[in-house]
Amino acid sequence: MCCSAAIGSTGCQVAKQHVQDGRKENLEGFMKTFDKELPEDAHPGIYALDCEMSYTTYGLELTRVTVVDTDMQVVYDTFVKPDNEIVDYNTRFSGVTEADLADTSISLRDVQAVLLSMFNADTILIGHSLESDLLALKVIHSTVVDTSVLFPHRLGLPYKRSLRNLMADYLRQIIQDNVDGHSSSEDASACMHLVIWKIREDAKTKR
Repeated sequence: MCCSAAIGSTGCQVAKQHVQDGRKENLEGFMKTFDKELPEDAHPGIYALDCEMSYTTYGLELTRVTVVDTDMQVVYDTFVKPDNEIVDYNTRFSGVTEADLADTSISLRDVQAVLLSMFNADTILIGHSLESDLLALKVIHSTVVDTSVLFPHRLGLPYKRSLRNLMADYLRQIIQDNVDGHSSSEDASACMHLVIWKIREDAKTKR
């Protein structure tokens, strides 16, 4: 799928071993955002989120999470030490390297505790294919805006347009242009930009 070469030809990628996703095989450890009493003038918040994952002996596990606010300011960003031994950092896509995780002791449980204190059940979470991020975070949350749904593929699901493609098409911006892999802060900010752009465009047509 990556190089569209003929079946049976020499592969374009070489790895020490096969890897798997595995995220849906262990459904333990999930946390749900909960209702919180807020002051009358308070808002539950709007955030964009992006996660990076690496392959471990278990499958895909969270190795970085970034949250940005509506001003595209990073409000939370951390590398995460997975529970199991890493077999492939997936750097080509994740941007996460061995050096990034060398001094990290933050666990998935630590990340969940921070996010559950930042968010409540009414917080609007924005992301691209957000179910993948929430699965990696093991967080259940219902108030979401997914840019892969907001800007659907012309053939419909299961086809989805890439975030890079959406940014180029609608905002004329190039993202994910780094050979060192994706940046979770860039991707989270891109999602927020797209949603704000969409809201403004929709407001024009409703006048």
